Amino acid sequence: MTASLKESVRPPAGGPQPQAPSATHSKRDEDFVCLLNAAGLATELDADQLAAIASNLEDSGIDSRRMDILEHYYRGNDDTSVALRRRSNDRLFMHNDYFSVNAHQLVASLASLNPEVAPVELQRIGTDDGPLVLRAGENFSAVTDEDDEDAKQGTVAVRALVRALNVLLSKAGVAERLVSLVPDDSRELYVGVTQEGAMTLLQGGCTELSVPAALREFAGW
Repeated sequence: MTASLKESVRPPAGGPQPQAPSATHSKRDEDFVCLLNAAGLATELDADQLAAIASNLEDSGIDSRRMDILEHYYRGNDDTSVALRRRSNDRLFMHNDYFSVNAHQLVASLASLNPEVAPVELQRIGTDDGPLVLRAGENFSAVTDEDDEDAKQGTVAVRALVRALNVLLSKAGVAERLVSLVPDDSRELYVGVTQEGAMTLLQGGCTELSVPAALREFAGW
């Protein structure tokens, strides 16, 4: 998934469309939450909250359902202070292709969740066509993702921005790094975890990168 390097279009009003209710949560949902908790994430998501969230979800694929559960949880039941606390605690960053935002806005969102390296700016070195970097004070990190075939001229891959931010977190001595959970068709979701937490998620089949060495390289460990 990519973001434009130009000015963005205002997102459509409102959030995702409401979905038809389904049965209560399953053992699979409970196992997913237990795995998150073991990695130090979603610590406020108990059985009662899970049941309430699941009652408002429709049946879907595993990856989309997990995204739905987390999107509802980090929304904090529409309580702004709760939502902010939960997102900040877990460095939760979600990109949804349904909303049109540019790369500079994404960087601002990432920086707000990672205050150790803020403020962060997306810049080009040299000419207008020079290489992209993230800059935090005197530290720079290249924005590259050679594996992303979807990045077109004038856009940048979201994962490339996150990878570059991880380099800045490493330079700042921050133990937590952003790793991607398995995405669905329109959403990417990144959470901040330690290396141990990342391996817990990987072993549980929750991370987009399924090879430990690749995950460590992406996170900058």
